[in-house]
Amino acid sequence: MTSEAIRSNKTLGRLIRAVLLAGIIYFGFIFPDSLSDHTKMVHFCAHMGMSFFVASCVYVICSIMLHMRRSSSLVVLTIITLIIGGIYKYLEISGEGRLHAYDSLGDLLKATGCYTSMSQNMAGMLAAILLIEYIVQYVKLNARRIIGLLADQSLR
Repeated sequence: MTSEAIRSNKTLGRLIRAVLLAGIIYFGFIFPDSLSDHTKMVHFCAHMGMSFFVASCVYVICSIMLHMRRSSSLVVLTIITLIIGGIYKYLEISGEGRLHAYDSLGDLLKATGCYTSMSQNMAGMLAAILLIEYIVQYVKLNARRIIGLLADQSLR
């Protein structure tokens, strides 16, 4: 691999991590206004934390146990995390008895805070993906260092 390709790959990795961080800030803090009061902050922590946990567990199952490629694992992680978040929100709304209280689905979703909750779920999922990207880069970097050290030892 040429030095230009390595620099390009490094730049792409940094760009991806920057976009993930921007997504976490937007979907976690700016869009849902998560830091405006204590109740919203607790709601944010619950949704983001559980989505982070679910996404991390799904990635481990897909990547390590099922030996799926990273890209496939990330797609599965995204789908499953958002489906579980949607099911949770549905159960929350139906448990409150508010399912048939509104004329349209859009009004129901706005009034029950579904958009806010799913935005916070998205932030948790993006945080898990960001952590995965950092871990992958860390492992690759250390693997290259170890291989380089072993090659130097064998030349002596």
